[in-house]
Amino acid sequence: MSKFETLVDIFENSIATYPENDLFGTKKNGVWVWTTYLEFGKQVDAARAGLAELGIGRGDRVAIVSNNRVEWAVLAYACYGLGAAFVPMYEAQLAKEWEFITRDCAAKVLVCATDAIVEKAKSFVGDLPALTHVVSLDPATKASDDGKIVPYKSLLNADKKVPSIRLSNDDIAGFIYT
Repeated sequence: MSKFETLVDIFENSIATYPENDLFGTKKNGVWVWTTYLEFGKQVDAARAGLAELGIGRGDRVAIVSNNRVEWAVLAYACYGLGAAFVPMYEAQLAKEWEFITRDCAAKVLVCATDAIVEKAKSFVGDLPALTHVVSLDPATKASDDGKIVPYKSLLNADKKVPSIRLSNDDIAGFIYT
């Protein structure tokens, strides 16, 4: 029998085993900045609490329009820890494809990499009955007055702790549309 049964088991073991090891490197202003396993784990914990505060739980879907980046992985593991499915899309896709996928999977939250993507998504978010929030990874994003558009940095400022749930083999980690 395997030591790990779920993605959350692997994640939690990795954070505990390699806390000071570098996990992700991001080039900022020509210099590589590294995120350790422990730092990543803290970000995942904060994002999990923030998503839970937005009403995300077991069986829900969180869609994301973003190319690869640390925040993508943070949100994926935050979803796994809540038993929610993660639904990735590419920035290069058309807005009508984002709309179809977000509607088809019944996402409750749509994460957008940039304010430009948020602006394109505004054309369809009101027509999606399951969608309750749009989270923007763009540091310039301001929260909307109605609370439906949430800056990523605000999502991470959730004060409460939400432990990972115990997943079963029936929980779905994600949907990939091809």
